[in-house]
Amino acid sequence: MLSGRVIVIGGGIGGLSMALALQRRGIAVSVYERARELREIGAGIIMQPNGRKGLVDLGVDEAVAEVSCAMTMLHACHWSTGEVLSAVPNTAIAERYGLPSLAVHRADLHSVLLAAVRANDASAVHAAHEFVALSQDSEGVTVRFANGATERGEIVIGADGNGSAVRSFVFPGEPARFNGQVAFRAVLPIELVPDMVRERELAMHRGPQRYLLHYPLRRGTLMNLIGCGTTEDWEAEGWSIPATNGQFLAAYGDFAPHLCDLIRAVPDGELFKWGLYDRAPLERWTRGRVAMLGDAAHPMTPFLGQGAAMAVEDAVVLARALERADTVADAFAAYEAARVERGNNVARWSLEEGRALQDPTIPNKGAAGYGLLDYDPVAVPL
Repeated sequence: MLSGRVIVIGGGIGGLSMALALQRRGIAVSVYERARELREIGAGIIMQPNGRKGLVDLGVDEAVAEVSCAMTMLHACHWSTGEVLSAVPNTAIAERYGLPSLAVHRADLHSVLLAAVRANDASAVHAAHEFVALSQDSEGVTVRFANGATERGEIVIGADGNGSAVRSFVFPGEPARFNGQVAFRAVLPIELVPDMVRERELAMHRGPQRYLLHYPLRRGTLMNLIGCGTTEDWEAEGWSIPATNGQFLAAYGDFAPHLCDLIRAVPDGELFKWGLYDRAPLERWTRGRVAMLGDAAHPMTPFLGQGAAMAVEDAVVLARALERADTVADAFAAYEAARVERGNNVARWSLEEGRALQDPTIPNKGAAGYGLLDYDPVAVPL
């Protein structure tokens, strides 16, 4: 349907997924990222079956699986005693939903996507291009960047995350705001990890106003550790604010002894903290020739493990709509009809799950409990 080039703002997982989905359907695309170097920060994510179905469509699922870890069991444990409360075999997930869950380092997923996009078009991705403004007319959209460059495309897709500059320009409203949650994160070499943690692989520990989660990465050579809890104040937003083992232990020292040992084992300089910021999901994801996807459209807290999967789903569905519709308006209408309710519901449900994860007296559902894992972005009607 499209005769011109698509401009994607944001070179993260959502933006690269969008670019790859378009390339695989023969649609020209350019990606513009504000950072000077294209790389993903953060730590691990769990890519559940619905997200993996999108990766299959993008042609990268096998490559992602090669650098990931398919856990044997998914455990829920008591926060203070460490007792195993329940365990779900990953094979049971595969049998029910078609694919097992994968634990993948964000940087590895990003690298696989970036390599695939560049293999299709070596000049598709442009760093050091910070979005400033856009103007649109009946034929296309002109984008202006902070470095003085301007580019024109048939449509623009905002994939620039929770604090999206494209969203703020096209859909003015409240900025992202601190939601009362602070997380600690670390990635440890597996040889530093206590035996019990290593044996259990993935384990969630739901405590009062806090939880701890650990799972292996990079084919079991690393262990990802996350602790998330409520706090009354926070000084800054960012993924890489240095933290100390003492600060982590001060907040989680009443958790099971092997978990405290895990915290103590984090090497100096490898522990970070970040404040979780939130923004209401958009009720409309498109305006004129501009569409939003991923966290730019429906900012996602991490409590259902669906942030990356939702961005991949959005990308695949939007690319399908653009491939088959006769006009941009028709494509965007089909995209919104297929995605807005699901994306915005998952954003809201993730907040609900966050409250349950930090109160052991409230049952938590997980993504499967909300019925999220059956979804296939390639099969959803348009």
